[in-house]
Amino acid sequence: MLSLATTTAFLILLLYALWQLSSLWAWYKTVRQPPPKLPEPNTSLPSIALLVPFRNEAKNLPNLTASLLAQDYPGPLELIFIDDHSSDGGADLLPPNVALLKLEDYLKGQPTIAHKKAALTYAISTTKADVIITTDADCHWPADRVSRIAAEFVVGGANIVLGPVLISPTEGFCNAFQALDLAAYQFLTAATAQQGRPALANGANFAFHRELFEAVGGYAGVDHLPSGDDVLLLHKFYQPRSIGKVGPVPNTPLPNNGAGGAGTRPVSRYAHRASVFTQPVDGWGALWRQRLRWAGKAGNYNNAKLSFAQALAFALSAAIVLSLISLPLHLRPRIIITLWVSKALLDLLCLWPVMKHFGQGSPLRWYSLAAIVYPFFLFGVGTAALLGFTVKWKGRH
Repeated sequence: MLSLATTTAFLILLLYALWQLSSLWAWYKTVRQPPPKLPEPNTSLPSIALLVPFRNEAKNLPNLTASLLAQDYPGPLELIFIDDHSSDGGADLLPPNVALLKLEDYLKGQPTIAHKKAALTYAISTTKADVIITTDADCHWPADRVSRIAAEFVVGGANIVLGPVLISPTEGFCNAFQALDLAAYQFLTAATAQQGRPALANGANFAFHRELFEAVGGYAGVDHLPSGDDVLLLHKFYQPRSIGKVGPVPNTPLPNNGAGGAGTRPVSRYAHRASVFTQPVDGWGALWRQRLRWAGKAGNYNNAKLSFAQALAFALSAAIVLSLISLPLHLRPRIIITLWVSKALLDLLCLWPVMKHFGQGSPLRWYSLAAIVYPFFLFGVGTAALLGFTVKWKGRH
């Protein structure tokens, strides 16, 4: 007869399987939708401001800048870089045909813990562009990406566009682990967007109407947290108190979705053909700090699906790890093997089409090892976040 702990573990596995399979169905529905056609030069195109907050990114800025200046978008496009107290001279590497702001000019000596949110707020306050796109300094943008994002607004009827962010092709297990992990984020982002209320966004490829940002008060209410300029803002767009505050915006009026009439709720699109590439962090220590920083804002999420998905993944990983620790007590290795293998197969079933869709099959060679490590990694990060551990990131807490 199974113990209560074992029964609970298998119940968690069942819920996890149902969640993953429903998300897989939503993923396939998303990628089977053809992307909107790229806008023609004679189309009424929105003006776009692409924002790049950066801090000590001298090694990455030349590559990013070159890729952004090569964008083929036929409409008005301004590039705004915001220097967040850099000390490596990176700002001097920027060409004169991009705008450069200094965060210190905006803060005027006032303390803040949310430097990136302050940098983005500053940049948005200086532009009248219809659409805001945010990215990170360590990214590379293929030439058609801004045009593809614009098409989601002009043709696709979006107010918010969630763009995929992928790890640049690299070698080694740690980098492959990051590529697989980030693909899992893309999977959940696409699935929840398809289901009507997106749970995740990535600030390296995130777009929204400027008037939508202003209508919800920008980052007010979440500016006490150092991270979350993407996910927490996305959740603000869908908070009940925002309903009714968002009026029609340029090129894309808000639709009547049955939630109180026209102009009451934004529409998100997952731009599955508009992926950009980012660099992996350097080593397991940096990966641990990055993921713990991400996990630290989980208690402030305002999305039940995201909270449920994270709790479910953490609970299943905890069941695997704790079963392994207690193995000498119950001597039932088949329970651990069943849980572990079942999770690995479910995750592979979901990750395989994602990696193939984005042309990133190479990291899958490391999947078996990643499936062994991941429960420990997730359990460790989740436990540290629950216990309130914080880490420094780029010299700051």
